Amino acid sequence: MKRNQGIAALYMRLSRDDELKGESNSITNQRKVLTQVAAEQGYLKTKEYVDDGVSGTTFNRPALNQMERDIEDGLIAAVIVKDLSRLGRDHIQVGLFTDSFLVENDIRFIAAHDGIDSRDGDNEFSAIRNVMNEMYARDASKKVRNSCRIRGSAGEPLGHPPYGYERDPDNPKFWRIDVEAASVVRRIFALALEGKGISQIADILTADKVLVPKHYWASKGIGRGGAYMSQDPCDWSHTTVLTMLARREYCGDVVNFKTESRSFRSKSRKKVSEGQQMVFEDVHEPIISREDYKRVQQKCTGAKRRPAKTKRNIFSGLLRCSDCGGTLGFHFNQTNHEITYYNCSNNNKKRKSCESTHYVRADFLEQIVLKEINSLIRFATQDIELFADKVMKSLSDAAIRDKKSLELQLQRLETRNRELDMLFKRIYEDSALGSLSHERMLKLTTNYEDEQATLESQIAIAQGSLKELAERETNLAFFIELVRKHSRIRKLTSEIIHSFIDYNKIHQAVKVDGRWQQRVDIFYNCIGDFRVPAAGVQKVGRETTLLTRKGVTISHAPRLVKAS
Repeated sequence: MKRNQGIAALYMRLSRDDELKGESNSITNQRKVLTQVAAEQGYLKTKEYVDDGVSGTTFNRPALNQMERDIEDGLIAAVIVKDLSRLGRDHIQVGLFTDSFLVENDIRFIAAHDGIDSRDGDNEFSAIRNVMNEMYARDASKKVRNSCRIRGSAGEPLGHPPYGYERDPDNPKFWRIDVEAASVVRRIFALALEGKGISQIADILTADKVLVPKHYWASKGIGRGGAYMSQDPCDWSHTTVLTMLARREYCGDVVNFKTESRSFRSKSRKKVSEGQQMVFEDVHEPIISREDYKRVQQKCTGAKRRPAKTKRNIFSGLLRCSDCGGTLGFHFNQTNHEITYYNCSNNNKKRKSCESTHYVRADFLEQIVLKEINSLIRFATQDIELFADKVMKSLSDAAIRDKKSLELQLQRLETRNRELDMLFKRIYEDSALGSLSHERMLKLTTNYEDEQATLESQIAIAQGSLKELAERETNLAFFIELVRKHSRIRKLTSEIIHSFIDYNKIHQAVKVDGRWQQRVDIFYNCIGDFRVPAAGVQKVGRETTLLTRKGVTISHAPRLVKAS
């Protein structure tokens, strides 16, 4: 009975791109056209639905969604649009709406300027028009991306200034230091270099009533979108601290293309690997020195867990399981809190994805690491040139093998990526000429888009690995300078550990000839898994033993290589 009222829905949509084309697609012009068509078709009652400033590539639009609900409630008899592109530029969604949703609800559909009226039966050109409308949206999206690519490739920052910077009023395209916020950034990096964990830093800032970035910007009258703003303006989270410590912009660099959309249809964005990003160094004044930034990246960004309250975890974020690659958690003995230890986080009642505990006593691990670092320092100080030669040879042999393999892999991936671009062009041409069915084109397009997304991710990883190999020689000089600063270390501190060590790989203890032995692989900053020649160890390299419990002794012997 409601449908017999003959209410016609007049749907109008205008996107930002349409606004640039003048009056033809304006809401005023659309209303004039649709009102005239409704009158000519005998609809005396009309209801307007307007989505102003909304892209046609998404069907999540307020007015469109309301119109769908009214149709389902039986309030609408017909839907009138200026043309199919006003309804949308996603040919799959438009097809489902007109050929399925409206048909099932017995709704008449009119696209005035395309000459489409569902009362006249199926229009064989509708599918082609929908595809062409989508190709227009694809082309417009590509032009916008190309514009951003050109500006980003020229070193112009594409995003908002991060906390610690503000736009330069003399040149809004670039940034200058925000003195007040920059002092907080420097403090965060200083705490990280001291060996403080991520959660510890967040707790310190919260206790000192430092405004979190979003509340700080709000206090300055600067509006920023994004995540929810907490009620407590000084409630720092470990995620905020971790994100700031990872920002290369604090060295004075501009980093563009850190995120991308997977498709012009989707407004969500995904992160891309460092290999795909474009970095311009020394564009603006740095807040943090490049050396301090590198040290923090190598160490503190892995320390996400909140340390235990009873003991200090000086290996925070530096321990990995040799079997599953997971992190080792810090614990204390329930009976005797003076005994602290680490074990694999993936070996517990909930996960159980790692078969062994990889248990290692904290005091035993400290003894091992102290001896290994002193062994390295002794060998390096005896003959710094020999040390540098051996490290370079170790890195070069591995780098040559890795580089050849990565270059071949990258060449293969890029070739296939180019092939997919050609295939995309071919299937659209075949579809337009009628030699390829619409359904087959959709299936092929989806398969090729999924494959290309995977390829682009693999290409980025390979490019990043090649870039990392190129930076190793520079890193070696930095590490040699670090070794020169120490003659012998008598006690381990969190700062020393994070300065020297990238991570430690902990193996499960095994029984050999009636004795328990445990292997610990140390991976140093910049030089990796370097093993001291046997002749360079002398007194420092003796076996480490510890009585872990009554009648049980565990030992560790350093892994050495013969002097050549």
